[in-house]
Amino acid sequence: MKKLKLIFFCFFICCLSGCFEINEEFVVKANGSGDLSINMDMSKLVEMMQAFVPPDQMKELEKARDTTIQMKDFVDTASALTPEKKAIMRDGTLRMQMNMADKIFKVNMKYPFKNMADLQKLYLNLGDAGTGMGNMLSSLNPGAQATPTGGREPEMKMISSYFDLETKKNFISRKLNKERYAKLDADTMLQQMKQMGEMGGAGMGEVKMNTSIKLPAAAIKLTGSKAELSTDKKIVILKNNLMDIFAHPEVFEFSVEY
Repeated sequence: MKKLKLIFFCFFICCLSGCFEINEEFVVKANGSGDLSINMDMSKLVEMMQAFVPPDQMKELEKARDTTIQMKDFVDTASALTPEKKAIMRDGTLRMQMNMADKIFKVNMKYPFKNMADLQKLYLNLGDAGTGMGNMLSSLNPGAQATPTGGREPEMKMISSYFDLETKKNFISRKLNKERYAKLDADTMLQQMKQMGEMGGAGMGEVKMNTSIKLPAAAIKLTGSKAELSTDKKIVILKNNLMDIFAHPEVFEFSVEY
């Protein structure tokens, strides 16, 4: 479990540096089922990790790893989760790929859903602080006391923490939740990223946050200042900078009817 803690610390460094990319993908099938994937590519920061992590601890990361964690191993034993949350999230997987020699560092999460109502619940649960990545790794490593930074692991929230996903038949929308957004100042991770950006921190010019929604039929109506359609109108694409969450959260909103 010590290795998981070290991986978490490296992930924290990457988040603060800001030079990484998040790709969020919704795949919706004709019957309303599908998958929600969140893929984070932090490969550009391997060199920074090598500079931050002490040599003796770095040895634990030198061996190439490709690890898949079944979410059921986390949620089934998580006392803070309700039975409904466990049912929604337990079939998900989290894959970590690390290869220092080839400078690869990726985290990929994938959650299936049975219908559009479950997709709405899944998105809400991913934004819940109690089901964030930080708590997941902490639960997998119950003996941990503190990170190498000297404190408890900061909670890693998803963009969904501040938005509501509404799903109906042949319709999906993401809208800002003003009540939750008002608590953005308490989001330790994002606030530290913002501070580094204001101080001219390395790599903070842009944190790519891309969203794609693969539809089972061509879109009929699309709204959203950053929302675009593929040539066949079956894929909605949003290309954003995560740092816009502070001044322009509306650029993450969209609605599509198909």
